[in-house]
Amino acid sequence: MQDKHTQNNWPFHFRRVIQYISFSAFIYLLLFLDPLTERDAPANIFLRMRPLSAIGAMMAVRAFIFNYWPAFIVLLLTIPFGRYFCAWICPLGTTIDITDRFFASFRKHAQRRLYDGRCLKYYLLAFLLLSLLLGLQCAGWFDPLSIATSVFAMSIHPYIIHLDDSLFVYLEHIPLLGYLFSFFHAFFQKILFAWHAPFFRSHGIILFAFVIIIAFGMVLRRYWCRNICPMGALFALFSDWSFFKRNVSSTCTSCGLCVEKCGMGAMESDGKSTKEGECILCMTCRKVCPEQSVTFRRFQPSLQKHAISLSRRAFVVSGITGAAIAPFLKLNYRKKINKETVSIIRPPGAVNEKEFIARCIRCGECMKVCKTNGLHPVLLEYGIEGIWTPQLIPRIGYCDYGCVLCTRVCPSGAIKPLPLEEKRWVALGKARIDHNRCIPWVGYSRLPELKKEWQDFNCGVCEEVCPVPTKAIHFNTYVDEQGREIRRPFVREDVCVGCGFCEKVCPVLGTSAIVVEGIQPQTTVKKERSVKIVSSGNFLPKTLGKWKRIAEPRIYEGGEKLYEYINGGAELYLAYSFIRVTNAEYGDDTGKRISIDVWEFETAEDAFGVFTKDRAGIGIPLGNRASLFENYLCVWNDVYCIKVAPWEGSISGGEITSFGKSIIDLMPYKKEILPDIVRYLPEDSLVKESLKFFHEKIILDNIYISDNFIEENVFHLSKQTDALIAEYKTREETAPLLLLLIKYPDRDATSIAFEAVVQLWRSWGEKETHSNAIHTFQNENGYFTSWLQEKHLLSATFLSQKKEEGEELLRRVLQNDKIK
Repeated sequence: MQDKHTQNNWPFHFRRVIQYISFSAFIYLLLFLDPLTERDAPANIFLRMRPLSAIGAMMAVRAFIFNYWPAFIVLLLTIPFGRYFCAWICPLGTTIDITDRFFASFRKHAQRRLYDGRCLKYYLLAFLLLSLLLGLQCAGWFDPLSIATSVFAMSIHPYIIHLDDSLFVYLEHIPLLGYLFSFFHAFFQKILFAWHAPFFRSHGIILFAFVIIIAFGMVLRRYWCRNICPMGALFALFSDWSFFKRNVSSTCTSCGLCVEKCGMGAMESDGKSTKEGECILCMTCRKVCPEQSVTFRRFQPSLQKHAISLSRRAFVVSGITGAAIAPFLKLNYRKKINKETVSIIRPPGAVNEKEFIARCIRCGECMKVCKTNGLHPVLLEYGIEGIWTPQLIPRIGYCDYGCVLCTRVCPSGAIKPLPLEEKRWVALGKARIDHNRCIPWVGYSRLPELKKEWQDFNCGVCEEVCPVPTKAIHFNTYVDEQGREIRRPFVREDVCVGCGFCEKVCPVLGTSAIVVEGIQPQTTVKKERSVKIVSSGNFLPKTLGKWKRIAEPRIYEGGEKLYEYINGGAELYLAYSFIRVTNAEYGDDTGKRISIDVWEFETAEDAFGVFTKDRAGIGIPLGNRASLFENYLCVWNDVYCIKVAPWEGSISGGEITSFGKSIIDLMPYKKEILPDIVRYLPEDSLVKESLKFFHEKIILDNIYISDNFIEENVFHLSKQTDALIAEYKTREETAPLLLLLIKYPDRDATSIAFEAVVQLWRSWGEKETHSNAIHTFQNENGYFTSWLQEKHLLSATFLSQKKEEGEELLRRVLQNDKIK
């Protein structure tokens, strides 16, 4: 009997395992949303599984949104499996299941006195759908997945991080044990992906709403799911065709145990009848039944069905309420007095404002993923219908010039995906300078006083941090008879992208002296490059701490100018998308001098390639990547490769590093964008510091891969190819072998290059063997070279002492599922 009863419980335990796996996946995707999104992983999959929001967004914009295809799979599976989503997958339902356990004693006294209003969720669903027909999008306010995402991402996660930081910072000061607590602090920061505590304004509002939802558990279990959740009502309407309906056999004694344990209260008091659309297949009744009378089958006896009594009058009232409330929520006094425009800075890639309000489902994913913590929820700035949509608040955090994460996580298309290069030219708003608060402008207004007693009113912080290559902030300089100057900033609106970096760093306390006003629809600024005013030169100010610039920076732009700077070796830099190099020298009062080169390229990938070519020494945490060799520093930061070297005097590596950090702090480009081909590298045994990225043969000529000099470009390397070479240390006692990967524009180009290199190795008379698609050659010194072509990728290993090691490494490349 015990074995049979245990066997009868397996569906319940299986459901519980799936439920907690789903909840763990939801938490994992939320915690690591940033790095997963950077790798283009579908981290927003839960938000795309919401039928209610999917239907709401598509009804609001009157268009099909393909991104919501998982939601339709979830809805279609409801037909054969019933209302399974609520008990098996929904993260809010799982959270309520967990918290309901704490209120068991309260429910014993309260549940009999509370009205069980199951019909309310159907009326709420009707209200939401009718509101959508009238152009009002508020489905996201009641979507359980939106609520769960917002609560965990914008309230619970920041609270936990803050508590973690506060506790461990205190414990780290305990003598002897402080080091141990520091270790645990770093560990928790890593698993929580919490290097700093984010802050979201009005986070308490959604936390308060969540507490109310949880507090309903004091009177009825899963009160939200029973009575309020409109998505549950939607599932209930589709579950009538379910293949799994609760059946009770004649052995039932009406003991009431299943009624007591049912979290949804889906059964009548006799335990035999089941309320239509209320069973969520949690299998609890099957588990607790002492007579094993409960099964789930396709057909259900009519006597065991209990219909939910829905009032026609209530549906009419819901419709009238929706029709009455829609215009109330859409009318906005601020929009009216501003001629239907409101100065809200939307995230980059936001569609036009009317469509944005209709599409946005208030999930908060874009706010969670914002690197600078600049995106925050709208309250009443846009009226009631705009509540909880995202806006950029530059005074808190700016829009990173090198970040597009928010454009990748939006599930509804309210924010369009944008490539980085396109995003950099999108204007979110325009900066405006308040002459009554701006330090230089205030100083200029006091010019008569300054002529008697001069003070330095120059600031220029806004101009220094402006990420636009040609600078959106320039100076109108006043110079008096004695050569003293006041540099008054002004904004070039034609190139300003409204990122808000200037507003963020403005030193004026309180309201910034430079304020960004949002524009809708977002526009594209004029693309231009200037020779005289260059971004790299602007990162070399007159003073950097104790260091003073000795002379104006020297700028070498284009190939001809580069040959004037470095005649020997210029070709190596021209093999990448070289734009310019800016050189300057700095000195201090002791006679020490430092030379710095800021190399600028068209893409971050090419700047990374130059860094891999020139780096030496040990890696240090600076910029995107950096290396220090004694007192020579090389840094990669977005489209820049920076080299800092001692020029005169005894200068330590620490001084060089500190100087380089001062330069990096002036640069807004913080995101690491690796070339796509790097993804194909197997990670096991890789010597990461050995990686070199390039395009043309001249770079490969400086790398030893064979005893024979390869004069012709048999690899067919060009500006259109991406290539990298890296070392792999398979055994400690042997020298590393080399792996070469070349990505071609198409398969035909790959095949031509493959045939050329194989024929070249054959012409040297080396011993050739075949292993499936791998061609392996052995030279007279016993070293092996192996070649493999797979679609658009050509791969090879060199200097392998064992044939199997080189071929195995190529097979690992072949097994990479990222090769398309």
